[in-house]
Amino acid sequence: MGTIAITGAASGIGAALSARLKRDGHDVIGVDVQPCDVTADLGTAEGRRHAAEAVALRAGGSLDGLVSGAALGPYCEAGPILRVNYFGALQILEDLRPLLARGREPAAVAISSIGAVYADVMPDLAVPAARDACLAGDEEAAVAAIAGHDGNTAYCVAKRALALRVRASAQPWGDAGVRLNALCPGRIDTPMLDRIYDTPAMSEGVKAMPIPLGRSAPPEEMASVIAFLLGPDARYVHGAVLHADGGSDSLVRPGAL
Repeated sequence: MGTIAITGAASGIGAALSARLKRDGHDVIGVDVQPCDVTADLGTAEGRRHAAEAVALRAGGSLDGLVSGAALGPYCEAGPILRVNYFGALQILEDLRPLLARGREPAAVAISSIGAVYADVMPDLAVPAARDACLAGDEEAAVAAIAGHDGNTAYCVAKRALALRVRASAQPWGDAGVRLNALCPGRIDTPMLDRIYDTPAMSEGVKAMPIPLGRSAPPEEMASVIAFLLGPDARYVHGAVLHADGGSDSLVRPGAL
């Protein structure tokens, strides 16, 4: 059993994962902007520093697992979405990597989204200038480039950039002895999805999302996939982007691997 930190632990996939890992006997450190073990706003530099320092203090110098899942929904403003969903998500991974390197069979998972797929196939959702600024680590340039776009576009850009960063980070993380993978969930029954359904500009499009399995998924199903990625059965899984979307990616990008 180990010590695992989860950002976005107060609701949705993060809450389901926290419950799952605790049942499995792990010590869980939850991080969220809502009241949690560590309460922090990952949309700010100060909040990111506080989160990393507080987790390090609670963990006692080492971590065995980390899940970067805190995110704003696509109904929020574009700039804050990039700050939290990409820059905050990435910074907590980087800040806590040294603790992970001292853990037992350490692994980290970044939660991306099916939105990363749509940012690949739909030009209106791509915004290359914002994506490239994210990948270059230029937060202010990314926020400036996404200005004038809606939250859904920013969400897809941030989640695609996060998945790409995971792929690009395989070597340095491997050198540190820490596995890093990304998960792209599809339509998951969370409070975020409920709010999307209550947003007229998004509701019909999300409900029409093609899903070969013909259903959405409860967050507990994503918790099971993440638990696998964190655990010993995934010892040779590294630098991967795993789609847990009921088959949506296979319909949207049939020629992609």
